[in-house]
Amino acid sequence: MKNNLLRHVLHVIGYIVWAVLVNALAVWIIGPLVEDLAIFGVVAAVILIILWLTSLYPRYRRRFVTFTLFSLMLGQGLSALAFSSVSKTLVVSVVMCVGLFIAAIWFGKIRFFPLLFGTIAVILANAWLPFADWPFLTQFRIVQHSRLHIDPHDLDAAPFDVIHTPTGDALLTVSQYIPSKALLQQLVQTATDTPDALQNVLQTAQGEYRFVEIKRVGNRIEQVPASAADLAQAHPLNLIKSFFPFQLAHWYVANGELSEYLSPYLTSNQAVETAVNSASYATSMQALSNQGVQDELSNWQSALAQLGVKANPSGWRIEAEKLTGSYQGKALSVPVTATSVVGEGHFTSTSANQLLLVGNNDLQVFDLDAQKVITTYRGTSANPVPNDVVIGPLSHGGRDAIMVNAAPAYILTVSSSGTWQQVYTATSNSFRFETVLDTSNGPTQIITDDPSKIRNAPTRYFSSYHFVPGSAGKEGQLERNWRVFRTNVVNVTPITLTNGGGEDLAVAIYGSGEYLILHKTNVPVLPISAGLFCVIVIAGWVNRIRLRKGGGQA
Repeated sequence: MKNNLLRHVLHVIGYIVWAVLVNALAVWIIGPLVEDLAIFGVVAAVILIILWLTSLYPRYRRRFVTFTLFSLMLGQGLSALAFSSVSKTLVVSVVMCVGLFIAAIWFGKIRFFPLLFGTIAVILANAWLPFADWPFLTQFRIVQHSRLHIDPHDLDAAPFDVIHTPTGDALLTVSQYIPSKALLQQLVQTATDTPDALQNVLQTAQGEYRFVEIKRVGNRIEQVPASAADLAQAHPLNLIKSFFPFQLAHWYVANGELSEYLSPYLTSNQAVETAVNSASYATSMQALSNQGVQDELSNWQSALAQLGVKANPSGWRIEAEKLTGSYQGKALSVPVTATSVVGEGHFTSTSANQLLLVGNNDLQVFDLDAQKVITTYRGTSANPVPNDVVIGPLSHGGRDAIMVNAAPAYILTVSSSGTWQQVYTATSNSFRFETVLDTSNGPTQIITDDPSKIRNAPTRYFSSYHFVPGSAGKEGQLERNWRVFRTNVVNVTPITLTNGGGEDLAVAIYGSGEYLILHKTNVPVLPISAGLFCVIVIAGWVNRIRLRKGGGQA
C-alpha cells in the first residue's frame, strides 16, 4: 500500500519536473541551437530529440511524447498571454487549458492527476516569469519584471531616464492613462493657448501619458508617481526621442500631476514639401530638429514652473546653441554648433575631462579644461554620422572609445593628437551597440544586439563582447562573453537602485511596454538543465537494457 502510494507520488513529481524542464530545454538549448547555428543547429537538435525518444519504452512513448507536446504548447500559449488584459488572459487560458487537457487524455492516454499537476506547474512557472523571458535566466537574476502601458504608435519601447535620489537611482519613464470626463472638460475649457490646442486635446483624450518612477521602496521595487523634485532632474529628450519628427510632445499640469500628450509636428503639406525637396532635405530636417527640441524644452520648463520647480537636469545639455552645465563648481555656457551631448569621458587621454557632442553629420570632442572643441570627426554622404552613439572604454581604466550605430556599426578612438581611428567594423548591418559595462573584475563588457554569424537572418540577440585589438595597424575584433537568446532588447540602461549596491541593467522589450531589471549572476542554469536531460536519457537507456537482460520487453 505504502509502496504504491510512494510510486504514484514519484510518478506525479516526475510529470511536474518534466513539464517545466522541457520548456526550459526548449528555451535554453533547442531554440539557441537552431537560432545561432542554422542547419548545424537543426541537425544537433534532431539528434538530441532522437536520443530522448529512443530512451523511452515503446509502450510508453506515445504518452510521454503527447505530454511533452502538451507542456510546450501550454507554456508558449501562456507566455504569449503574459501582458494581455485580465479578461482575455482568463478566457483564452481556460479554453486553451481545457482543450489541451482533453486532447492529452484522449490521444495520449495520460492519467488525470499527473496531467493536472503538470498543468499547474506550467501555469505557476509562467506566472513567475513568462517562458519568453526565461532566456535571461542563463546570465541574470530577474530583479523586476513588469509592463508599462504604451501605445506602439507613440513609443516603440519604454523610454528610460536615470534620476539620482538620496537612497539610490530611480528609473523615470511614462505610462499611458485616460483622463476622466471631469478632467477632460477642464482641459477643453482651458485649451486656448494655440489655434489647434482644442483639437489636440480631443484627439489625444483616449491615450495620454503620465510620468512614473521605478524605484526601490523598502525591500520592493515599485512603480510610483514621479515627484516634482525628481522631474526637475529629468532630461525630457531622453523620454520623447522616438516621437520626433512625427510628433511633438506637450506637457500640462492637472491635479498636481504632470501629464503629456502628442500632436503632429508638421502638417501634411509641410511634411510633403520637406520630403520632396531632396537637395535641402538634410538641412531642412536639421533645422526642424533644432526648432522641435527648443519647442519641447520650452514646453517642459513651462510645465515644471506650474509644479513649482525649476528644470535642473544633471550633466550637460545644449540649449539655444549653447553647451551648458557645471564643471569644477562653476557654471559654463559655451556656444557650440552641435545639437546633443552623448556623455562625458576621457577620449584623448585617461586624465582628460571631455564631452562628446553630436553635430550635423559630425562628432566633436569638447575639452572642459580648454572650454572648446579640440577635434572633429566628419561623416560623409555615403556614411553619415547618426545621433545613436555609445561611449565607454575598450579596456578597464583605458581611454573611452566612440561606438557608432551606423550601417554597419563601427568603433572610433581618438589619439592624444586628436587623430581619429576606426578600430572595428561590424560584419552585419544589423549589429547594434547598447551600452558599455566597465567593471574591475574581468574585461570591459560591450553590450550589443547582434545577429547570428552563421544563420542568414537579421534577428538580433542580447549579447556581451570584449574587444581584442588588431595587430600591425589592422582593425580589432569582438569576442563573445555570453549571449542571451532574447530578441528586441532595447534601451539597455545601467542603474544602481541602492546606494552602495551592485549595478543592475534595466532593459525594455521593443514593440511593447514590457521592461525588466536584471542583475548579473553566475548560476549555471544551462549546464544544470543539460545535465538533467543527460541523466534522464541515460536512465532511460539503462532501464531498457536492464529489462532486456531480465527478459522484460522494453
